[in-house]
Amino acid sequence: MANGNPFKPSFGASPPVLAGRTGVLDALGEALDSGTGHPDFTSLLVGVRGAGKTATLNAVQEYARNRGWLVIAETAHGDLCNRLVAAVLELSGGGHDRGGRPRLAGISALGVGVEFTRASPVGVGATEVRLRSVLTDLGSLLTSERIGLLITLDELQGGEPPELREFATTLQHVTRRESLPIAFVGAGLPSIDDTVLRDSAITFLQRCSRHEIAELSDAATATAFAEPIAAHGGRISDDALRRAVETSNGYPFMVQLIGFHSWRAASSDPPNLQIADVSSGIAEAERRLPHLVLAPMWRSMSGVDRRFALAMAQDDGETSTADLSKRLGRSSSYISTYRSRLIRAGFIRSTGHGRVEFAHQATRAWLRSPDRTP
Repeated sequence: MANGNPFKPSFGASPPVLAGRTGVLDALGEALDSGTGHPDFTSLLVGVRGAGKTATLNAVQEYARNRGWLVIAETAHGDLCNRLVAAVLELSGGGHDRGGRPRLAGISALGVGVEFTRASPVGVGATEVRLRSVLTDLGSLLTSERIGLLITLDELQGGEPPELREFATTLQHVTRRESLPIAFVGAGLPSIDDTVLRDSAITFLQRCSRHEIAELSDAATATAFAEPIAAHGGRISDDALRRAVETSNGYPFMVQLIGFHSWRAASSDPPNLQIADVSSGIAEAERRLPHLVLAPMWRSMSGVDRRFALAMAQDDGETSTADLSKRLGRSSSYISTYRSRLIRAGFIRSTGHGRVEFAHQATRAWLRSPDRTP
């Protein structure tokens, strides 16, 4: 039953209910309202793929727009600074004058209108204008209008170091040194700790406030399942809801995947979801999860990471790190290092002192399968 399905198992799509993110959204909203002196005015969202970073970015963008702010939403991949310059010019109604020079003109937001023209050397295209220059000009205008600009960057782990260095240096100057109303929220995988944030020339990003987009609590997970179902006229039994919550392990993408396929499995319209419907939805979600989540994660893992995971797959339940040390013939400190790496990547999770398990129930069967790819 696909018609009217409230769940959205697609990366980057905002779920019908953004459960469990009230704390971070309140902090970011307060920062936009308070101004450049607030520590969360420049922030990073860090979490595994499918944790809801992009959905959180979308919610922050909506908050800013509702308060009359201008918003630029980009990803960090490729030619970042030129794309940001072009976005500033487009957002502000910019173009080129008769001499081919870029200009900013006609900024308007919620009835606020200001106009500004800035000449650059003849022959310089809009995307070649220095980022710091256009942001300084725009920020100065927005200050007088008592509004601001929010820049969000998704997929920070895919950014080019030279581009991120220029962006970070520019942002530090216009936001912190000049106190212009230009806020920033970036989002990336935990791997940025070992890549982007290790770059000594990107210290400003290292000093941004950090918000971990972690797994949902059981209560938040139940809300993420139950509220969209009720809003679309459906129902879910208590037993079915408990099963869905337990199986999803608080992973937001799995919530959407299970919810979507459980809704489709229901025979009534609107659905009255029972254990059989949710069990069918779980089975389909676990069939699809390896292709959507596990295989991409596996491709990014080192050989040692993979050997660690395969050693865990020998157990039918939790794995003790002492057993892993014996199986791999490595010291406890060595095991601890890779345990931390895989937890940070969202592939496994801690279940207590010296014990771990896979973050997704489908992982063990997938690792054991002779047909596993890659």
